[in-house]
Amino acid sequence: MYQKLLLVVVFTFQILSLQAATPLEQALPLLQKNYRTPAENQQVLHLFRTTKDPDTIFAAGASLVKNPPAKAQEPVLFSVLLRSQNELKQTFAAVVITAMGSIHEELIPTLSQALTGKDAVLRAYAAGAYALIDPAEKKYTEDVIRLYAFDPSLSQRALNALTDNSTQLLKYVKQASQSADDTTRAAAVAWLGAQHSPEAAKQLLKRAKKETVSTVCTQLATALAKNRDLTLQETAQGLKQNYQTPQSATYALALGFMTGNAADILRHGLIDKNTNVRINSARAAAYMAGVLANPDAFAYSQDRVFDIHLLKGLIAPLTALAASGSETERLYAQNALTQIEKLME
Repeated sequence: MYQKLLLVVVFTFQILSLQAATPLEQALPLLQKNYRTPAENQQVLHLFRTTKDPDTIFAAGASLVKNPPAKAQEPVLFSVLLRSQNELKQTFAAVVITAMGSIHEELIPTLSQALTGKDAVLRAYAAGAYALIDPAEKKYTEDVIRLYAFDPSLSQRALNALTDNSTQLLKYVKQASQSADDTTRAAAVAWLGAQHSPEAAKQLLKRAKKETVSTVCTQLATALAKNRDLTLQETAQGLKQNYQTPQSATYALALGFMTGNAADILRHGLIDKNTNVRINSARAAAYMAGVLANPDAFAYSQDRVFDIHLLKGLIAPLTALAASGSETERLYAQNALTQIEKLME
């Protein structure tokens, strides 16, 4: 009897949970797919056309920009553009049409309207489409670079349309990396990290000395790690930074993301004469253990097993620091040892 009652309660709870789920929550698995079949794309397009919920319109529209529907669906999107009274839906319809590869100057008024709005993300999407239609207009370049945070592919296409050569492109991205807007700086840093060039790496290292916003610092650390062959040595010098500054966290996290490439630097850092170097090295060791424990470790480590072996070489100096260091040093060293222990489980 009890088991039957329990089954009824569980079944009822599941039904209530399904009823409570919003259309967006139900659609998310489909919207988040990197690749969709034509039939699945048709489902997303139908959701975009029929929904009235702003969040669902945005999510479905952005998903269609990333995975554009078939060319044959262009009339459907023009129908949305012409018949809908929803400005958000009209804007995304224009962006999706442009992302599909068509250049229609008649879309400019719709995109221009979005570019005067307060929604920075919507402006970024509109700027990307606008750049593809009218590359002679340069005043929305920063919005195009901000778009990299949401849709790298469209952002790259748009900025390539706006620039004549790699030097000009780098100039715009460098300027954006100094923007007052945090998201724009983070997007510019991510873009620089993907370039794998000495010029881009130089700008990343320059930015790392000044950045204080944690979200941008994290993006900087990732970008520095992706360019470890160009940034490792100077990043290592950042271990001397006061451990309480945002910059020190950037350098320590970057070295953690560099995994085995930074292991020898951290081994020497843990016995360095400089207190900040010792503390920051312990922080980096903890980050490294976290990175190697992550299922996505392959994105940062070419040989996870070998890098874990190198990380084990830090256990002895960390143990010594945890035993004889200052209170702060002991705290950071013990945390690193704990993270390594979790990795070994």
